[in-house]
Amino acid sequence: MKLDTPVRGLPRPTLLECGPPRAPGPSAATETAVLFTGADAPPPTLTRALYGTFPAFRAAFDALCRTLDARLPIPLVAVVFAPEQGADARLLQEAPYARCALFGYQVALFRLWETWGFDAAAVAGRGSGTVAAAHVAGGFGAREAARLLVAEPGRREEHRCVPATAGAAGPPHAGGCGTEGYGTVLVCGPAPGTGAAVGDVRALARALAALQLHGPPLDWERLAGGAGPRRAPSAP
Repeated sequence: MKLDTPVRGLPRPTLLECGPPRAPGPSAATETAVLFTGADAPPPTLTRALYGTFPAFRAAFDALCRTLDARLPIPLVAVVFAPEQGADARLLQEAPYARCALFGYQVALFRLWETWGFDAAAVAGRGSGTVAAAHVAGGFGAREAARLLVAEPGRREEHRCVPATAGAAGPPHAGGCGTEGYGTVLVCGPAPGTGAAVGDVRALARALAALQLHGPPLDWERLAGGAGPRRAPSAP
């Protein structure tokens, strides 16, 4: 299963431009938009848990790594799965590995959501997340993304909408990234406070639920169990 490309049958989402808010089309109120945030590398425990629990995430991540590894001295999987405090694990503090780890995580998570039935109408990017957003929207392939992510700082061609929010306090927000007016807005970025283990679907569902910024609450545990999208029951 090759999931570095869209799930079969799903159209490419529209890539939104960041800037002054623009009124979306009338159908946006019933559609989903996804914001790819600029951040540090996701916690390795989160990537490992998703990788070991969901085959679709693993297939997409592995497919991307085969392209990213061509530009990295040490394979990305070896760094993400390295023992904590080890020399390889510390490479995630270096910009090329941090950017590649975030890109691999974001695109694999987006592909996982597609297999769960999400059909995103639009995507937007913030900071380094713009590379993943442009990739899933069909702006460029994995090879071009790898070149941008690993380029030397002085030569790197930024695909940037607004300044990255890495390290900023508080939850992510979608202001100024064109997602205003969409019925459901999801953040494709690291989930806060994730300590889930491989196979702990319930804990992973709770973590991913924190990535829904706007819209009627989704039943993430049902989604993670492969039952397809459904709204969570309303409180009595």
